[in-house]
Amino acid sequence: MIDQFSIRTANTVAASIFTFAALLLIANRLPVQGVLSAAIIVPISAGVTLLLVFASDGWRSTRVALYALLAFFAVLAIWAFGTQSLYPVGHDGYVYHLPAIWDLAAGWHPFFTPHNNIWIDSYPTGYWALQSYIVATTGLPFAGLALLGGLAIFVGLQAFAFFNGRLSSQRPRVRFVAALIIAGLVIANPVVLIQIQTHYVDAPLYIVGTAIVFFMLTDAIEPNRLAKWGVCGGIILFLNIKTSALYFGPLIIFGGFVMELILNKANLRLFPRVIDWFKSKGILYAAAGIFAIVAIGYKPYVTNILDHGALLYPQSDEIMDGNTPMNVKGPMPAPMKFLYGVFAKTEDNLWGVPTEEEIHLKFPGTFQIKEFIAPYFDIRRGGFGPFFSLALILSLISYAACRIVARNTELYSWSREGDAIAGLGGVLLVSSMFFPESWWARYIPFAWLSCIFFVLPAFYLKGAKKSVVIVRTLSVIAVLSLIGCVLSGGLGALRQHYHSYNRTLPIDVMEEYSVVELTLVKDIRVFQDYQSKSQSDAVAVWASILQRRGVNTIEQPNFNHEKCLLDGYFLGGVIWCVPKEATKKSGTTAE
Repeated sequence: MIDQFSIRTANTVAASIFTFAALLLIANRLPVQGVLSAAIIVPISAGVTLLLVFASDGWRSTRVALYALLAFFAVLAIWAFGTQSLYPVGHDGYVYHLPAIWDLAAGWHPFFTPHNNIWIDSYPTGYWALQSYIVATTGLPFAGLALLGGLAIFVGLQAFAFFNGRLSSQRPRVRFVAALIIAGLVIANPVVLIQIQTHYVDAPLYIVGTAIVFFMLTDAIEPNRLAKWGVCGGIILFLNIKTSALYFGPLIIFGGFVMELILNKANLRLFPRVIDWFKSKGILYAAAGIFAIVAIGYKPYVTNILDHGALLYPQSDEIMDGNTPMNVKGPMPAPMKFLYGVFAKTEDNLWGVPTEEEIHLKFPGTFQIKEFIAPYFDIRRGGFGPFFSLALILSLISYAACRIVARNTELYSWSREGDAIAGLGGVLLVSSMFFPESWWARYIPFAWLSCIFFVLPAFYLKGAKKSVVIVRTLSVIAVLSLIGCVLSGGLGALRQHYHSYNRTLPIDVMEEYSVVELTLVKDIRVFQDYQSKSQSDAVAVWASILQRRGVNTIEQPNFNHEKCLLDGYFLGGVIWCVPKEATKKSGTTAE
């Protein structure tokens, strides 16, 4: 039964999956393309994972790991085959994510051959590599989209087991329901919801980072070697998903360090605790991070320095030019940008609204109905949802009230674990505040987790007085506010999938004609270097997709509406046109 799913079992399940994924990524960096196929590498990596689990925790955990991997494979297969009729949502997937995944699945090795697409050549390829295994083994072009859902489900189980095992309640049913709701909130971050069935990597970054957080929490409270394996595997994946992981990765580990210092405050003086943590965990995690960057992430981290003299290329300020709301541009301090993002009205920039449209502020707790359908894959304004500012404020007040009330030790009891979780949440919050683009929700997804971690301490306060009721009422309102944000994210996700579905309906009509012209909407910004001349492969991607549907295409550099019998727009910045001179496959002319 799910209510008997122990922390230890959940830890074994999650650690097995993340160790397996890390081994797959390591295998992708070996020069075995053309020698070993994905169908061989996947079972070898699974076997090595089981051996590592056996060496760390014996036969019982090995059986759990085997069942976990089989369940993970089943989830990926069901998701991949069940969603192939849906086209991916989002622009960037067609511009560079899909070409990278397909090329990796076909045998491209990023270390040995530069890619013509500047983004593929300059960005981390780790998550694409994992997706490419799914594409290669299933033969389905969009199968890589299943990975986010698969990881989210098992990290959700990991979070549920932790909360169900640690939250204080005399009534198991109350604890079970609370654990289920909070674990659901952890996974249902609006950034995740609006990036399901997209190729954006902010949601995977959040899911993997969240897994690392729960591995560290588990290891601090119930030490075990598999949790450390999980952290190391998570670090290897995390640092090779997105360049912002170089910022958040060390800070997440630092948050775990702070959490353990608080948790073990009564055992030793500060300096011995610091030394003990570095000896038992810090050195191991640092080694995993260095390996992840220098070896697994050689491309792009090392090659960017060798080729361009910079760790990040193209430069962030050049990329953000034209992408930033006008009232958070310029030299504004990052914490102020964060406040703009938190107190923003939830509004989209997709349907005819300029990307530089200003952020509009509002009073916490107020909302308009249209905010519940505004979120979409790339939302720039109020991306966490209409009630996030209220949830964050109430969660902070709730924790402060806990600490004030708990000072009366005669009437109330308090667990240091609540402080430890809040300390970790504080590190996540501050790191989000100081991120350069802290106004953009999808760039600071861990702010959502920090809010949840400030709500949790209310469960560790015990006492018969009304102060406990007040504290928990504040926490409940914060949770309800987060649920409102989840509703907004879910409805926004449904809306974007509806729009995407309508945009691809004309493909059925295109099948009737001899040819369809595709024209790329060119970006006014030009990014390229001496080895990468393209910054969008969207036309080639759509040509491949249409070819699978039996549609012949040609690339047309310039679009002319007057010459088209039918025309429309595909995500990724591609205009399609059925030219008037095209013939129907039945033999008649288009006109």
